[in-house]
Amino acid sequence: MPDAPQPLRFGFAPTGISLPALPPAPSDAPSVVAMSLHKAGSTLLYDLLRGLAPMAGLAFVSVQDHFFSAGLGQKDLPAETASLFLPHGYCYGGFRGAPPFDIPILSTARCVVLVRDPRDMAVSEFYSITRSHVIPPPSKDGAQPHFLALAREKVARRGLDQHVVAAVRGIERQFDRLQVLGLFQRPNVAVYRYEDVIFRKRDWVAELCAWYGWDIGEAERQARADRFDIVPAVADPDAHIRQVHPGSHRRELRPETVATIDGILGHWLRLFRYA
Repeated sequence: MPDAPQPLRFGFAPTGISLPALPPAPSDAPSVVAMSLHKAGSTLLYDLLRGLAPMAGLAFVSVQDHFFSAGLGQKDLPAETASLFLPHGYCYGGFRGAPPFDIPILSTARCVVLVRDPRDMAVSEFYSITRSHVIPPPSKDGAQPHFLALAREKVARRGLDQHVVAAVRGIERQFDRLQVLGLFQRPNVAVYRYEDVIFRKRDWVAELCAWYGWDIGEAERQARADRFDIVPAVADPDAHIRQVHPGSHRRELRPETVATIDGILGHWLRLFRYA
C-alpha cells in the first residue's frame, strides 16, 4: 500500500476554494519538483518520492491530490496555489498535467518530468476511467457528483477507439503546456521516459536521487524501488496497474485508429522517439 500523504491543514483562496497549508519543513534543503501526466507512470513516480523525500529532509506535498479529493478538475484550480511553492524544505509532486497556476520555483528548483508514449496513455486512461479508478463520493450537499463519475458514463458510451482519438488531442494539449513552461529545454529539468525506467526501478531510483542531490543509502533506495516493482503477469482492466508493457495501443486498437492518432501526435512521437 502507498504511504499515507502528509497531513494538510486548510486555508481559503479569494475564490472560496480551500487551499492546503504546508506541513512544517523538516530542513532547509532545496525544494524539488516532479511532474508527469495522467497514466504516464505518475503514481509510481510519486509513490517513490513520497518515501524518498523524508530521507532527504524534505516533506512530500501534493496539492493536486487535495483538489482532486475536493472534486475539482484542472480548470478549476485557483491561481493562489502559487503561494504554496517555497524554495526550501519540500518535494512537490502529484502533478498529472501542467497546472493552471504558477510555480515560482520552477526556473531554479531541480525538476523531474516523466513522460510515456501518449498512445498507450490514452488506452490506459480509458480503462482507468471506466473500470479501475475509485470515484470519490459526491459533494457534501449531494447536489454535485464528482467530475470523474460524469466522465465514467461519458467515456463508457464512447468506447475504446473513439475515446482514444478524443483523449490524444487532450494529451497533445498537455504536452504543449509543459513545453510552454520550458520543461523540455531547461537545464534544471531531467526528462525520463516511462518505457526506459519501468523495468529497471532500482537504477531509476538511484538516478533520481543523484539528480536531486539526495544522499540516501543504497539499501534504502533499493528497498523503496522494490516495494513498487509490480509487473502484472496478465492485463487486469479492473486494477490500477492494469499492465505495464509498452505498445498496448497496437494490441488493442483498430489499425485505422492507430493511423489517426499517429497523425495527431506526430510532433511528440518524434520528439520523444516514439515514432
